[in-house]
Amino acid sequence: MAKRNATLSVRFFKIILQTNLQTLKIPNKFTKSYGVGLSNPVLIKPPDGTNWKVYWKKVNGEIWFEKGWKSFTQNYSLQQGCLVLFKYRKGTSNFNVIILGQNTLEIEYDPSSYTDDDKNENVGDSDDESVKILDEKNNSTIDHSDDESVEILDEWPKRKKNKQRSPIGRSPRPHKKVRGETENTTKSTSSLNWPKEAKAQKVAAKFNSSNPFFTILIKPYQLVKGQMCVPSLKGVIENKEKHVMLQIGKRSWNLKLLCSDDKNGRRLSAGWSKFASESGLQPGDVCIFELINKKDLVFNVHVF
Repeated sequence: MAKRNATLSVRFFKIILQTNLQTLKIPNKFTKSYGVGLSNPVLIKPPDGTNWKVYWKKVNGEIWFEKGWKSFTQNYSLQQGCLVLFKYRKGTSNFNVIILGQNTLEIEYDPSSYTDDDKNENVGDSDDESVKILDEKNNSTIDHSDDESVEILDEWPKRKKNKQRSPIGRSPRPHKKVRGETENTTKSTSSLNWPKEAKAQKVAAKFNSSNPFFTILIKPYQLVKGQMCVPSLKGVIENKEKHVMLQIGKRSWNLKLLCSDDKNGRRLSAGWSKFASESGLQPGDVCIFELINKKDLVFNVHVF
């Protein structure tokens, strides 16, 4: 049996708390058995095909995920009460993960939140270097009791690259409203998407306009990439390469809107980096792109 167990995968889970959104301590049982030889960085691999580089540090014999972990938690809007299930196979430095939301169901991994380039590399937060690990002796809110969550298992839910549902189900996305629909809700009937982040949802719910609009919560990697994923805009803008204008106040920027290769969304391309830099966008900003001129494709951008 010992020989058989040596080839099995190890799984452990971590419950997300406010104290581990920026740094995460790996269970001590895992560190003792598999910490030696673990490369730095490791790769965290969600079901959407992206690879997230996360650097770790060893402190008092404990392994802590640091640089890159905050980017991962922000990208998937992890909040207190979420759960991340890790799968590790001995001899590698890859962690396949499944994310469960606060409702205990697996989340839907938004394909519009990353580009093909993101599958090979993620951009860490610039402020990750300033993150300090809290000393458990001085902070009683850090609970290491979940070290008991490490378990040797020989099964992992089989997953295909198509949209096969997990056996435990998935957390449904809020209904996307389109113009002409009626529903007793505070959401605007002209909203073209419904963001998954709570902060962005609040902004979208309060924004009223007779013009179509979509809402994006800005993430760190979106400010350094040359492109920005946006909704498909189906039925609003023809699915062809277009030139659009973004304006904030009296300033304006010309960008290229690429056509969609699939049904998941489109991309703002040439000019996006200049817009992001000159407009002063910051990670965590919520942007509403309001289409105020359908003929000339002019978007008024509201930053919250």
